[in-house]
Amino acid sequence: MAARRDLTLAEKVELIRKNEQNVPYRKLAGEYKISIGSVSNIVKRKVEYIENYEQNENSNKKRNLRDEFSQQLDQKVYEWFVQQRSKNIPISGPLLQEQARQIRQQLGGSNADDFKASNGWLEKFRKRHGIQYRTINGESASVDPATVDEWKKRLVVMIDKYNPNDIYNADETGLFFKALPNRSLVTAKDSCKGGKRSKERFTVLLCTNMTGTDKLKPLMIGKSANPRCFKNLNVKNLPITWRSNRSSWMTASLFEDWLITVNKSMIEQKRKILLFMDHAPCHNPDVEYSNICVKFFPPNTTSKLQPLDQGIIKNFKCYYRQHLVKHVISRCALATSPDDIIITALDAVTWTKNAWESVTQLTIRNTFRMAGFVHPNTQDTISGTIDNENDTNEETIIDDITTALKDLDTLLAHIHIDGQSLSASEFVEMDLDTPTFNEWNESDNDVIIVDEEYVNKKHNNNDQDDDQDDDILTEAPPKLIDAMEMAKKLHLLASTQYPELHSLISQLDSQLTQLFIDSKGAKQTKIDDFFCKN
Repeated sequence: MAARRDLTLAEKVELIRKNEQNVPYRKLAGEYKISIGSVSNIVKRKVEYIENYEQNENSNKKRNLRDEFSQQLDQKVYEWFVQQRSKNIPISGPLLQEQARQIRQQLGGSNADDFKASNGWLEKFRKRHGIQYRTINGESASVDPATVDEWKKRLVVMIDKYNPNDIYNADETGLFFKALPNRSLVTAKDSCKGGKRSKERFTVLLCTNMTGTDKLKPLMIGKSANPRCFKNLNVKNLPITWRSNRSSWMTASLFEDWLITVNKSMIEQKRKILLFMDHAPCHNPDVEYSNICVKFFPPNTTSKLQPLDQGIIKNFKCYYRQHLVKHVISRCALATSPDDIIITALDAVTWTKNAWESVTQLTIRNTFRMAGFVHPNTQDTISGTIDNENDTNEETIIDDITTALKDLDTLLAHIHIDGQSLSASEFVEMDLDTPTFNEWNESDNDVIIVDEEYVNKKHNNNDQDDDQDDDILTEAPPKLIDAMEMAKKLHLLASTQYPELHSLISQLDSQLTQLFIDSKGAKQTKIDDFFCKN
């Protein structure tokens, strides 16, 4: 067996340049008298070698003993990583670092104890091998049918002692909250870790019980603690729970904060619930909760076993994007240029709330049943009558989504996008693989929890955080008396052109008037108060 030949740094860079000119690995191996595997390793580490070469390191330098250990370590750690991911096992940064330390100890040598597998080493390793920050909850890899069947058998026992109203599922989804149906947005290979798309992405946590009678308030995570469009409002009064960090990802601390809030709510209601979730790294609570029992799905099964993945999230996004497209259509009537069509975080908050409300109890019940959540007490239906088994199958869920997609397709026909447009289905699924948590260095995500006192202080100082809502400040909301005047004009519109709006406008007018009366409190309301003063 011939002795292995070590190339100098200059030779490695020369080999890399030739490879960039499409010279085959086999030809390079023959030319430099090394194995094809060695050629492959050099090409994989080309960023490192070129950087060292450009920083004027000794071009005649060959590997010393430490370099040899480093290369062996790199190769073995990468082989281990590939092997685990081939089994669809999620690998976090700390787990990979610990494995690297163990492998380095196994290689031996006098410097084995000096290797710490630092965050810097991890980042370089990730870049060398093209490992991306990716979400693997809701994965689409092949699911073991035996695991699914076994879980469904155990599931019946797990949920038997709980009332169906007390069995919940929670899951996150990425949301390109202002994206239009432009095909270029999804063809770009962008991990969403940085750049424009990351600034236009939220993470939304949805949670519901299996009867659909309790859809918890959505949790939305953005990049800014205090978006400009939140000016003049109390964040605690939003129809969703707003949180933020640098990446818009879910983190262990944010998730724990959410669980604590839900637990307090269940204590107040004197309820104990069973909560099912995927096994994401940020879903590992370190403490037990008095009124929440957390259960995890088996790895790589959420595409079959998690109710929210069976159609609930897709249905939610259908409704969300219907609201977005309707907004674009309405703005087009008044806009003078595309820049006039603005979508803010506050718009996303409103549409998220409305879309979540639009997901029906029947859809939720069907998705839970499709995922194996069959309870002996589910005869108690929404209307109090016995379920029709023919209405609780996969076809019904598909019909619900198909109807929502058809409505979205109809709306999309009214807008034109430069370049090739997406279909309704593609538009809804454009952010399907968007990361919802940082798989590698979650501890580096400085979590910012919105504090009302902080928000009010920032508002009073007119010092809003930089935000994804462009550089346009949201105008102050109208006074109640002004809104009532607007309602009068809407009545005129209904009377002359759109009589079908009469009922809705009358309800709005009535509620505005009641709010105006309530705002006066004990003070006597005069008839003059109902007229605008010049």
